[in-house]
Amino acid sequence: MRLLHASSNLALLHMAARRSMGAMAFTPVGMRVPSSSILKAPVEVSSSTRVHLGASPSATTRLFSSTGPSGDGLTIQNIGKEEMEEIVEDYEEGGREESGYVIIDVRESDEIAFTGKVSPNTLHVPLGVLAQYQIFNMDEDEFEEVCGFPKPTLDETIVFTCAAGIRSTHACNFAAQSGYSKLINYRGGANEWFS
Repeated sequence: MRLLHASSNLALLHMAARRSMGAMAFTPVGMRVPSSSILKAPVEVSSSTRVHLGASPSATTRLFSSTGPSGDGLTIQNIGKEEMEEIVEDYEEGGREESGYVIIDVRESDEIAFTGKVSPNTLHVPLGVLAQYQIFNMDEDEFEEVCGFPKPTLDETIVFTCAAGIRSTHACNFAAQSGYSKLINYRGGANEWFS
């Protein structure tokens, strides 16, 4: 039985994520939060994680140096505004199915309300919710109930955006930990997009 609309679920999960550090502090009344989705301990970032701020458009971020399929590690592509404009155009014209992209903004709701989204169809999951509930480890039904949109498949390319590329880098990290390998970080974020 679905007790709350998906956007309500996301807002309530966001409240819980912001009020807790580590384990879940509370579950809102009437809220169904799968125990498999609750982050029991803080996520540790590997010492091999390197973030390149202000790097060139073709720069990449190497993550998990010992976990890649060939031992080379996972590469996350960092893009600038020009590349993001091309992705947004493909995404708006063809949707997820034709473009193969899923654009997710990990900023807070009030930030998006202030600036708007990079495109009308950009999806929204605050980084706190993404991390706290390990949404990429949820099954498809749980993910859609919580987030309000279908869970990205491993074949789709997830493009994360935020204000300045820092939270979106963390979002890439969380998605990579859940098995996603087609990850793009828009390093300019809303600060660059709306300037």
